[in-house]
Amino acid sequence: MKQAFHTAPGAAPPAQPLWRNRDFVLASSARFIATAGMGAVIISVMLHLQNLAAAGQTSVAGPWLVAAYLLSSALPLVLLAPWAGRLADTRDSRTLATASSVVSAAAVAGMGLGMQYLDNYLPVLFAMTFLLDTAQAVAGPTWQALLPRIVGEERTPRALGTMQATIMIAGMVGPVAGGLLSGWGGSGLVFVVASGCYLAMAAGAMLIRTRRGTAAERVGKEPPALLDGLRLIRRDGLVWALVLGALFFITVGEATNVLEVFLARDELGATETQYGLLAASFGLGMASGAGLASRITTHPIRLRALLVSMALTSAFLGIMSLVPNMELLFVAYTAMGASCGMLNACFGAIAIMRIPESGRGQAMAIIGGMTRAVAIGALALGGLLGALLPIRVSFLVAGVGGVLAALAVTAYVLPRYGREGAATPAVPAAGAAPAAESAAPAALGTAGAAPAAASGGQ
Repeated sequence: MKQAFHTAPGAAPPAQPLWRNRDFVLASSARFIATAGMGAVIISVMLHLQNLAAAGQTSVAGPWLVAAYLLSSALPLVLLAPWAGRLADTRDSRTLATASSVVSAAAVAGMGLGMQYLDNYLPVLFAMTFLLDTAQAVAGPTWQALLPRIVGEERTPRALGTMQATIMIAGMVGPVAGGLLSGWGGSGLVFVVASGCYLAMAAGAMLIRTRRGTAAERVGKEPPALLDGLRLIRRDGLVWALVLGALFFITVGEATNVLEVFLARDELGATETQYGLLAASFGLGMASGAGLASRITTHPIRLRALLVSMALTSAFLGIMSLVPNMELLFVAYTAMGASCGMLNACFGAIAIMRIPESGRGQAMAIIGGMTRAVAIGALALGGLLGALLPIRVSFLVAGVGGVLAALAVTAYVLPRYGREGAATPAVPAAGAAPAAESAAPAALGTAGAAPAAASGGQ
């Protein structure tokens, strides 16, 4: 009788438009609201730290304050990835999604209260930021692993692309809302609204009927090992090659993020408004790219779209080094955003469809932790490039290196996985026998088959 209240493992919902899938609409809306709230918090904190440093109210230089804030935000996703992923695969998704949203709301409220009532509130701000992102480290893989259960395996790529486009739009709305709210009512109003956004996400999580990791599902199953997520990724030759390639592109992208303000402001004379609009143009491009990726229906085409978007993303970095004015830089940023959106959505669909259902939370958490760790290191690389090379040359070097890496990944992946049979996910259905799930499918490569070209590009 209890099974009637949530979708059973492996049961695909009836075919219907995504917007008529109640749980998908709830999940998308909840994540949109929470992402917008997160964006508002980030912009409010960044503005507050900048104002604090400008007014001389702290002995710590402004850039170091911002760096400490960003580090406290990134570390939970890196350090807690194995534990967060194991929770996502071994505990009730409704409980995890609801609890992580409530903890996030409490953390945001704690930020606001600390800034309002404490003289030395920076330690509280950083501690609450760490708590917020600890909750998000659990929420991320929980929602990712639940999505295929909500929409069915066949429609997961389309649902993933649609949801990523929605989140990209929310990522643009949040900072704008944060700036407006800060101007109207100060940072306190931002934190009140953002805390409410996370409570709305908790409500959405409670209303979703589809569940994963319930007590009934766990009966008779051995708990996974802590690093099973990494083993699953390495066991699949295609996913492992794409992960290595993605890490290289994240390194390149994050490094150039450090330099983009100098390209726009110093080289091309952009105003503050124009520089701010660059992020909006990139976000619009990402949303459109993710939306286009959601229309891809076959695995070989999705793989080819991913490889082409890898090369195009890097090519646009090189093109940016040559643009003579801000107008063309806007065009290049929008086009690169579209390529990145396509790349993200195709990569996410391929990865989640090829990972066994029972280990998706762990695998996606490990991938998220690896990418965030690389992003942290890439910030230092960006500073090094800016110190050693002219800004335009740095962009050109990054673009050329990225194109070469994309060609190397393509040369390894396409001959092995470019055919229909090889590109089709060899993932056992949810609820399959454990022995079938633990056996490496014939199409998958071994850990030692990771491409030398891709791994050398890290």
